[in-house]
Amino acid sequence: MKKVLAACAFLALSLPTIFAHPHVSLDARLQFEFDGKECRGFWVDWTFDAFFSATVINDFDANGNGRFEPAEIQKVYNGAFINLHKYGFFTLIRKGDKRTSPEAVENFSATVRDNRLVYRFFVPLDGKEYGRDFSVAIFDKTYYCAVRYPEDAVTITQSSEGASSPVWAREVNKTYPVYYNPAGATTDMTAYSKWKPGLLTAYPEEIHVQSASD
Repeated sequence: MKKVLAACAFLALSLPTIFAHPHVSLDARLQFEFDGKECRGFWVDWTFDAFFSATVINDFDANGNGRFEPAEIQKVYNGAFINLHKYGFFTLIRKGDKRTSPEAVENFSATVRDNRLVYRFFVPLDGKEYGRDFSVAIFDKTYYCAVRYPEDAVTITQSSEGASSPVWAREVNKTYPVYYNPAGATTDMTAYSKWKPGLLTAYPEEIHVQSASD
């Protein structure tokens, strides 16, 4: 990850200090898999900005064919993705007043679509009793990456025949703020749990999912 982040420094250094964060932007999409009223988990897709995409593609598409082969995907995983476990994979899952992040994810892949880097991975929730009323936010608490939800950001699949599909809504929850340093260095990925002078406040935009009958 350090190798990839360092390659982004050129862009960051060309901007005024007040805009030191964020350095990377991505579009996030979520696909929730339900079995009845229980959520088995959800797929996460990130489509990165052109600059970061070019950096990773140039670094890891060794044969230059415009796509990642299995061995190259493993190198992307090791060199540009798995370090994000330190940051909860930019994934915040909230039920009531408890907000957590996944300790691990599954089925990682990296692809190139229209010259953009796309990460895809699965967040398992089996046995964790998520489904009736919970929220997910894709948000980098260090504010190194800015996240946007496109219009087609959320889909929900239902595998239980006859069961109703849950409903969802996008909401900004101002009860659970995140604090970040707007003047942080290009390598600053510090996550702050409390406000202190010099920090700014951001509110993650959540995808709120609940059973249609609730």
